[in-house]
Amino acid sequence: MGISKKSFASLFLSFCLGFSLISALLVKPVDAKTVRVAVVTSLSGDVTIKKGGGSKSYDAYEDMSLNQGDTVYTGASSSVTLNLSNGDSDVTLGENAEINVSDLNTSDGNKKSKLKVWAGSLWVKVKSLAGSDDEFEVETPTAVMGVRGTQFFVTVDPKTGGIKMAVGAGKVSASTVTNGSDSTQKTSITYLYPTQQISLDSREETKDLSLKVDFLHLDDFIRDASPDVIKEIIKNKADIDKENDEFIAKKKKEIADGKVVEDQTSLVVKNQAELDKVQQNLDNLIGNIAKKALENNKIDKSSMDKLIEETNKKIVEQNKKLDLDKVKVLDKTAGIDPEKEKKKQEELRKLEAEKLKKKLEVEKKQEELKKQLAAALKALEEQRTKILEATKAAAAKAKAEAEAKLKESLSDVEKKEFDKAKNGTKTPDPVPGTGSDSGSSDPVPAVSLVATADLNPNRLGFFNLDIKLSDFVGDHDIYGVEVHLLYDDNTFYNAAPVINGNIFNFINSADHIKEYKGSNQKELVYAVTNFGSTTRNIAVSGTKKLVTIPMYGYGSETIAVGKIVIVRMNGSSVQNIEIPVNSILPAIINTRRNE
Repeated sequence: MGISKKSFASLFLSFCLGFSLISALLVKPVDAKTVRVAVVTSLSGDVTIKKGGGSKSYDAYEDMSLNQGDTVYTGASSSVTLNLSNGDSDVTLGENAEINVSDLNTSDGNKKSKLKVWAGSLWVKVKSLAGSDDEFEVETPTAVMGVRGTQFFVTVDPKTGGIKMAVGAGKVSASTVTNGSDSTQKTSITYLYPTQQISLDSREETKDLSLKVDFLHLDDFIRDASPDVIKEIIKNKADIDKENDEFIAKKKKEIADGKVVEDQTSLVVKNQAELDKVQQNLDNLIGNIAKKALENNKIDKSSMDKLIEETNKKIVEQNKKLDLDKVKVLDKTAGIDPEKEKKKQEELRKLEAEKLKKKLEVEKKQEELKKQLAAALKALEEQRTKILEATKAAAAKAKAEAEAKLKESLSDVEKKEFDKAKNGTKTPDPVPGTGSDSGSSDPVPAVSLVATADLNPNRLGFFNLDIKLSDFVGDHDIYGVEVHLLYDDNTFYNAAPVINGNIFNFINSADHIKEYKGSNQKELVYAVTNFGSTTRNIAVSGTKKLVTIPMYGYGSETIAVGKIVIVRMNGSSVQNIEIPVNSILPAIINTRRNE
């Protein structure tokens, strides 16, 4: 029987549809990866957020969403509570904390949450993870904590990176990864239960992390935890009790069935009597924390009473309600195998001895390095001193040789004149307090005269007079100078050209000098000034020479300033800079005219 074209088309279409449905069932869908968010549910004090990849920080606020890569900071007396992924977990940060939300992914329905803690304390409450592949980790500089439904406390020392972790409910893994001598990475892991803690100073502290698991040090715990974190722990007593009751029920069944499970933990429960001791500790854990917080003034009495009242409203069973008058002291021997504990303490003593040995070795090396550094510095100082002494000696030798060579070419008379000129009177420097050497933070302008004999034996009696200016800066910069010099008849201006100093530029300045004779005294006037529309006032920083005036005389010459005028331009006006004449010491020199 033949098939019509219409029937064949219908059959082919049905086949294609059926094949598509089968393919859809057989082909594995592409992995769906989504990113979740964290939400600020409450905060107090100074809380800031730095967005992932950003550099600016923003003030946090309630209902603020945080994304993967964001970093949270709390200031002094501050706290914040974050809710991760629709109530799956709550994280309360205490004061001076810093955490990074490093992972908030969901892949194929499996959730991965990871927080990196760099400083401060936090309390983590993780609800039971639904999927077998769900992960929740808290990473610190020293260790990584992994959980599956639990409540625990972590504190990180920001200076050393050392950590402490204590468990309030559930089971927490603590692991470290170290590099072996063969460059391979090695992982060490241990597990902690409620009332247990672990303290680690570094990843390399021990290869066996179980050695560092200890019973909760309540005093240290209260000291390290902030008041807000302690309050959050107390508030969660109902949930903590529920999770711990489930743990006790599980252990009770193991004992009844004769199938006690020993995992990588130091908590050992082999019989009902031991389990009862552990249960008593768990029932009294929150009460002991509350009492210790009250004793240490972490929480005041009024606030504690209100907190307990609020906490008890969530607790149904009367014997589970928090009553500080009925709290029993924690039994540190509960869940401890005496033989295992003895061996553990022996290993800890060895570990501490090794740590002390390494510490002493480091200190010894540091001391040796200090000594080596001190010796090197001493050697450098000795070398520097030798170089300075050698330099001074070489300079003195060169000077002596130069003088000796010069004297060899002089006659006895010339040698005497040379020595006389060499040891002649030197004109004093500017009066202290009137120049740049006064030590004042605001230098005072000053003028000084310096007379220097001409050492040429053929020019006996000739000398140069230098006029020097000091510290004419700021509002005392100059545009022109006029100096009137006074001296006796035995002193002369020799009419030779003056030697310009290093203050005025001869290209855009002009100077003039003239000697006037009185009845018994002479006056020499020297003036110099800038000119032109483009010239400006000149600043004189330190001491600089204005001019050198060639002179000669016989006997003892004294040259004084009778008058001085120094001006500066202030726009179109001219201002005088007052320099007291009596502040300028005269120049004194002994000369003898050429015979």
